[in-house]
Amino acid sequence: MKKILATAILSFSLYACGGDADVSDVKQSDSTSKNQSSKAAISPEVIKSFVDKIPSPMVISSLIKEMGVEYDQGLLNSIDNESKYNNDYRRALNLGIYSTDLGYANIYEKTQDATNLLVGVKDMADALAIGQYFEFEKIKELAKSSDKLDELLRVTEENLQEVNNRLQSNNRSDMTVLIITGGWVEVMYLACNVAKKKRNKDLETTIADQKVVLKQLVELLNYYDSTPKMKALHDELVELEKMFGEIKITLVKGEDKTEAKSETMVVEQGDREEAEMTQENLDKITTKISAIRNKIVN
Repeated sequence: MKKILATAILSFSLYACGGDADVSDVKQSDSTSKNQSSKAAISPEVIKSFVDKIPSPMVISSLIKEMGVEYDQGLLNSIDNESKYNNDYRRALNLGIYSTDLGYANIYEKTQDATNLLVGVKDMADALAIGQYFEFEKIKELAKSSDKLDELLRVTEENLQEVNNRLQSNNRSDMTVLIITGGWVEVMYLACNVAKKKRNKDLETTIADQKVVLKQLVELLNYYDSTPKMKALHDELVELEKMFGEIKITLVKGEDKTEAKSETMVVEQGDREEAEMTQENLDKITTKISAIRNKIVN
Protein backbone atom coordinates (compact mmCIF):
# COMPACT_ATOMS: atom_id res chain seq x y z
CA MET A 1 0.00 0.00 0.00
CA LYS A 2 1.44 3.34 -1.00
CA LYS A 3 1.90 6.28 1.32
CA ILE A 4 -0.61 8.34 -0.63
CA LEU A 5 -3.41 6.17 0.77
CA ALA A 6 -3.00 8.03 4.02
CA THR A 7 -3.33 11.36 2.26
CA ALA A 8 -6.49 10.16 0.59
CA ILE A 9 -8.24 8.97 3.71
CA LEU A 10 -6.69 11.41 6.18
CA SER A 11 -8.03 14.34 4.26
CA PHE A 12 -11.47 13.19 5.41
CA SER A 13 -10.82 14.18 9.00
CA LEU A 14 -9.28 17.50 8.03
CA TYR A 15 -11.35 18.67 5.09
CA ALA A 16 -14.19 21.00 4.16
CA CYS A 17 -14.83 23.30 1.23
CA GLY A 18 -15.18 27.05 1.05
CA GLY A 19 -13.28 30.31 1.49
CA ASP A 20 -11.78 32.12 4.43
CA ALA A 21 -13.88 32.67 7.50
CA ASP A 22 -13.56 32.76 11.26
CA VAL A 23 -15.05 30.66 14.01
CA SER A 24 -16.87 33.76 15.24
CA ASP A 25 -18.91 33.61 12.04
CA VAL A 26 -20.73 30.48 13.23
CA LYS A 27 -24.48 31.07 13.05
CA GLN A 28 -27.22 29.48 15.09
CA SER A 29 -30.09 27.82 13.27
CA ASP A 30 -33.20 29.95 12.83
CA SER A 31 -35.43 27.60 14.80
CA THR A 32 -33.35 27.15 17.95
CA SER A 33 -30.98 29.09 20.12
CA LYS A 34 -27.52 27.94 21.17
CA ASN A 35 -28.76 26.86 24.59
CA GLN A 36 -31.69 24.90 23.17
CA SER A 37 -29.93 22.78 20.59
CA SER A 38 -26.61 21.04 20.04
CA LYS A 39 -27.00 21.48 16.28
CA ALA A 40 -25.41 24.86 15.64
CA ALA A 41 -25.23 25.65 11.93
CA ILE A 42 -21.56 25.89 11.06
CA SER A 43 -20.89 26.90 7.50
CA PRO A 44 -18.41 25.05 5.25
CA GLU A 45 -16.41 28.29 5.06
CA VAL A 46 -15.91 28.32 8.83
CA ILE A 47 -14.82 24.67 8.90
CA LYS A 48 -12.46 25.21 5.95
CA SER A 49 -10.89 28.25 7.59
CA PHE A 50 -10.34 26.26 10.75
CA VAL A 51 -8.91 23.06 9.31
CA ASP A 52 -6.47 25.01 7.15
CA LYS A 53 -4.62 25.84 10.37
CA ILE A 54 -4.34 22.23 11.56
CA PRO A 55 -1.04 20.47 10.86
CA SER A 56 -1.50 17.60 8.45
CA PRO A 57 -1.01 14.19 10.08
CA MET A 58 1.23 13.38 7.13
CA VAL A 59 3.46 16.39 7.86
CA ILE A 60 3.75 15.52 11.54
CA SER A 61 4.44 11.86 10.78
CA SER A 62 7.08 12.78 8.22
CA LEU A 63 8.81 15.09 10.69
CA ILE A 64 8.81 12.32 13.29
CA LYS A 65 10.36 9.86 10.86
CA GLU A 66 12.99 12.39 9.76
CA MET A 67 14.01 12.74 13.40
CA GLY A 68 15.14 9.12 13.26
CA VAL A 69 12.50 8.00 15.76
CA GLU A 70 11.51 4.37 15.34
CA TYR A 71 7.93 3.43 14.51
CA ASP A 72 5.89 2.74 17.65
CA GLN A 73 2.85 0.56 17.06
CA GLY A 74 1.90 1.09 20.69
CA LEU A 75 0.91 4.67 19.92
CA LEU A 76 -1.86 3.53 17.58
CA ASN A 77 -5.48 3.14 18.63
CA SER A 78 -6.09 -0.60 18.42
CA ILE A 79 -8.64 -1.77 15.89
CA ASP A 80 -9.89 -4.10 18.65
CA ASN A 81 -11.42 -1.06 20.35
CA GLU A 82 -14.01 -0.67 17.60
CA SER A 83 -16.73 -2.50 19.54
CA LYS A 84 -16.57 0.18 22.25
CA TYR A 85 -17.67 2.91 19.88
CA ASN A 86 -21.41 2.39 20.09
CA ASN A 87 -22.65 5.93 19.54
CA ASP A 88 -22.04 8.65 16.97
CA TYR A 89 -20.10 10.83 19.41
CA ARG A 90 -17.45 8.15 19.93
CA ARG A 91 -17.50 7.01 16.31
CA ALA A 92 -16.83 10.50 14.96
CA LEU A 93 -13.98 11.17 17.38
CA ASN A 94 -12.36 7.83 16.66
CA LEU A 95 -12.81 8.21 12.92
CA GLY A 96 -10.51 11.21 13.26
CA ILE A 97 -8.11 9.20 15.40
CA TYR A 98 -7.97 6.16 13.12
CA SER A 99 -7.42 8.47 10.14
CA THR A 100 -4.44 10.13 11.80
CA ASP A 101 -2.96 6.77 12.83
CA LEU A 102 -3.32 5.63 9.24
CA GLY A 103 -1.06 8.45 8.12
CA TYR A 104 1.53 7.57 10.74
CA ALA A 105 1.57 3.89 9.72
CA ASN A 106 1.80 4.71 6.03
CA ILE A 107 4.72 7.11 6.42
CA TYR A 108 6.63 4.24 7.99
CA GLU A 109 5.34 1.88 5.28
CA LYS A 110 3.72 -0.45 7.82
CA THR A 111 1.33 -2.03 5.34
CA GLN A 112 -0.48 -4.41 7.69
CA ASP A 113 -1.15 -1.73 10.30
CA ALA A 114 -2.32 0.64 7.58
CA THR A 115 -4.66 -2.00 6.17
CA ASN A 116 -6.16 -2.63 9.62
CA LEU A 117 -6.59 1.08 10.24
CA LEU A 118 -8.27 1.54 6.88
CA VAL A 119 -10.84 -1.03 8.04
CA GLY A 120 -11.34 1.05 11.17
CA VAL A 121 -11.85 4.19 9.12
CA LYS A 122 -14.38 2.42 6.90
CA ASP A 123 -16.29 0.88 9.82
CA MET A 124 -16.57 4.21 11.63
CA ALA A 125 -17.69 5.96 8.44
CA ASP A 126 -20.26 3.26 7.72
CA ALA A 127 -21.60 3.44 11.28
CA LEU A 128 -21.99 7.20 10.87
CA ALA A 129 -23.96 6.55 7.65
CA ILE A 130 -21.40 8.37 5.50
CA GLY A 131 -19.38 5.40 4.30
CA GLN A 132 -21.42 5.18 1.11
CA TYR A 133 -19.83 8.41 -0.07
CA PHE A 134 -16.37 6.86 -0.03
CA GLU A 135 -15.18 4.61 -2.81
CA PHE A 136 -12.90 2.67 -0.47
CA GLU A 137 -12.06 -0.16 -2.84
CA LYS A 138 -11.28 2.20 -5.67
CA ILE A 139 -9.14 4.37 -3.40
CA LYS A 140 -7.29 1.30 -2.13
CA GLU A 141 -6.55 0.08 -5.65
CA LEU A 142 -5.47 3.49 -6.90
CA ALA A 143 -3.14 3.82 -3.92
CA LYS A 144 -1.22 0.76 -5.07
CA SER A 145 -0.06 2.56 -8.23
CA SER A 146 2.24 5.55 -7.81
CA ASP A 147 1.45 6.66 -11.37
CA LYS A 148 -2.23 7.16 -10.55
CA LEU A 149 -1.79 9.91 -7.98
CA ASP A 150 -3.81 12.50 -9.91
CA GLU A 151 -6.78 10.18 -10.29
CA LEU A 152 -6.58 9.15 -6.65
CA LEU A 153 -6.65 12.75 -5.45
CA ARG A 154 -9.53 13.57 -7.81
CA VAL A 155 -11.67 10.66 -6.62
CA THR A 156 -10.91 11.40 -2.99
CA GLU A 157 -11.71 15.08 -3.31
CA GLU A 158 -15.04 14.27 -4.92
CA ASN A 159 -15.84 11.83 -2.10
CA LEU A 160 -14.89 14.33 0.58
CA GLN A 161 -16.94 17.08 -1.03
CA GLU A 162 -19.99 14.83 -0.94
CA VAL A 163 -19.44 13.79 2.68
CA ASN A 164 -19.10 17.36 3.83
CA ASN A 165 -22.16 18.46 1.89
CA ARG A 166 -24.23 15.62 3.32
CA LEU A 167 -23.22 16.35 6.89
CA GLN A 168 -24.06 20.01 6.41
CA SER A 169 -27.39 19.42 4.67
CA ASN A 170 -28.44 16.87 7.29
CA ASN A 171 -27.72 19.29 10.12
CA ARG A 172 -24.85 17.13 11.38
CA SER A 173 -22.08 19.70 11.57
CA ASP A 174 -21.46 18.46 15.11
CA MET A 175 -20.11 15.24 13.58
CA THR A 176 -17.73 17.25 11.41
CA VAL A 177 -16.43 19.08 14.48
CA LEU A 178 -15.93 15.82 16.38
CA ILE A 179 -14.05 14.19 13.50
CA ILE A 180 -11.77 17.24 13.35
CA THR A 181 -11.30 17.18 17.13
CA GLY A 182 -10.38 13.49 17.16
CA GLY A 183 -7.86 13.99 14.38
CA TRP A 184 -6.28 16.99 16.12
CA VAL A 185 -6.05 15.22 19.48
CA GLU A 186 -4.29 12.25 17.87
CA VAL A 187 -1.85 14.48 15.97
CA MET A 188 -0.92 16.15 19.24
CA TYR A 189 -0.75 12.81 21.06
CA LEU A 190 1.74 11.44 18.55
CA ALA A 191 3.78 14.64 18.42
CA CYS A 192 3.97 15.13 22.19
CA ASN A 193 4.88 11.53 23.00
CA VAL A 194 7.63 11.53 20.38
CA ALA A 195 8.91 14.92 21.58
CA LYS A 196 9.23 13.54 25.10
CA LYS A 197 11.39 10.69 23.82
CA LYS A 198 13.54 12.86 21.60
CA ARG A 199 13.35 16.63 21.90
CA ASN A 200 13.36 18.46 18.60
CA LYS A 201 13.01 22.20 18.08
CA ASP A 202 10.92 21.96 14.91
CA LEU A 203 8.51 19.49 16.46
CA GLU A 204 8.21 21.50 19.66
CA THR A 205 7.53 24.66 17.66
CA THR A 206 4.80 22.83 15.75
CA ILE A 207 3.24 21.74 19.02
CA ALA A 208 3.44 25.23 20.54
CA ASP A 209 1.88 26.79 17.44
CA GLN A 210 -1.23 24.71 18.07
CA LYS A 211 -2.36 27.08 20.82
CA VAL A 212 -4.05 29.13 18.06
CA VAL A 213 -5.81 26.08 16.63
CA LEU A 214 -6.83 24.92 20.11
CA LYS A 215 -8.41 28.29 20.85
CA GLN A 216 -10.64 28.03 17.80
CA LEU A 217 -11.42 24.39 18.49
CA VAL A 218 -12.63 25.37 21.95
CA GLU A 219 -14.82 28.04 20.38
CA LEU A 220 -16.30 25.54 17.92
CA LEU A 221 -17.13 23.02 20.65
CA ASN A 222 -18.68 25.78 22.73
CA TYR A 223 -21.56 25.89 20.25
CA TYR A 224 -22.54 22.39 21.30
CA ASP A 225 -22.23 22.80 25.06
CA SER A 226 -25.88 21.91 25.65
CA THR A 227 -24.87 18.30 24.99
CA PRO A 228 -23.20 16.86 28.13
CA LYS A 229 -20.52 14.89 26.28
CA MET A 230 -19.62 17.83 24.05
CA LYS A 231 -19.55 20.12 27.09
CA ALA A 232 -17.21 17.74 28.92
CA LEU A 233 -14.88 17.56 25.91
CA HIS A 234 -14.96 21.36 25.59
CA ASP A 235 -14.02 21.75 29.26
CA GLU A 236 -11.12 19.30 28.92
CA LEU A 237 -9.73 21.33 26.04
CA VAL A 238 -10.16 24.56 28.01
CA GLU A 239 -7.86 23.08 30.66
CA LEU A 240 -5.37 22.14 27.94
CA GLU A 241 -5.60 25.66 26.55
CA LYS A 242 -4.45 27.06 29.90
CA MET A 243 -1.33 24.89 29.71
CA PHE A 244 -0.56 26.15 26.23
CA GLY A 245 -0.93 29.64 27.61
CA GLU A 246 2.07 29.02 29.86
CA ILE A 247 4.40 28.67 26.86
CA LYS A 248 6.59 31.75 26.51
CA ILE A 249 6.46 33.47 23.13
CA THR A 250 9.45 35.64 22.21
CA LEU A 251 9.66 38.14 19.36
CA VAL A 252 12.82 37.41 17.39
CA LYS A 253 14.21 40.33 15.43
CA GLY A 254 15.20 39.66 11.84
CA GLU A 255 16.46 41.60 8.85
CA ASP A 256 13.93 43.40 6.69
CA LYS A 257 13.96 42.41 3.04
CA THR A 258 13.22 44.82 0.21
CA GLU A 259 12.25 43.67 -3.26
CA ALA A 260 10.59 45.09 -6.34
CA LYS A 261 7.12 43.80 -7.14
CA SER A 262 5.37 45.21 -10.21
CA GLU A 263 7.45 48.39 -10.13
CA THR A 264 6.72 48.81 -6.43
CA MET A 265 9.28 48.44 -3.67
CA VAL A 266 7.97 46.14 -0.95
CA VAL A 267 9.56 45.84 2.48
CA GLU A 268 8.99 42.53 4.23
CA GLN A 269 9.66 42.51 7.94
CA GLY A 270 11.92 39.72 9.13
CA ASP A 271 10.61 39.65 12.71
CA ARG A 272 8.98 36.44 13.88
CA GLU A 273 7.51 34.93 17.01
CA GLU A 274 9.31 31.96 18.52
CA ALA A 275 7.92 29.62 21.16
CA GLU A 276 10.11 28.67 24.08
CA MET A 277 8.79 25.34 25.32
CA THR A 278 10.32 24.14 28.56
CA GLN A 279 10.44 20.52 29.66
CA GLU A 280 7.75 21.38 32.20
CA ASN A 281 5.50 22.80 29.46
CA LEU A 282 5.96 19.69 27.34
CA ASP A 283 5.37 17.30 30.25
CA LYS A 284 2.13 19.03 31.30
CA ILE A 285 0.73 19.22 27.78
CA THR A 286 1.70 15.61 27.03
CA THR A 287 0.05 14.34 30.21
CA LYS A 288 -3.16 16.26 29.52
CA ILE A 289 -3.45 15.40 25.82
CA SER A 290 -2.82 11.73 26.70
CA ALA A 291 -5.59 11.81 29.32
CA ILE A 292 -8.04 13.36 26.82
CA ARG A 293 -7.07 10.85 24.16
CA ASN A 294 -7.44 7.90 26.53
CA LYS A 295 -11.00 8.95 27.38
CA ILE A 296 -11.82 9.01 23.69
CA VAL A 297 -10.35 5.62 22.74
CA ASN A 298 -11.07 3.59 25.91
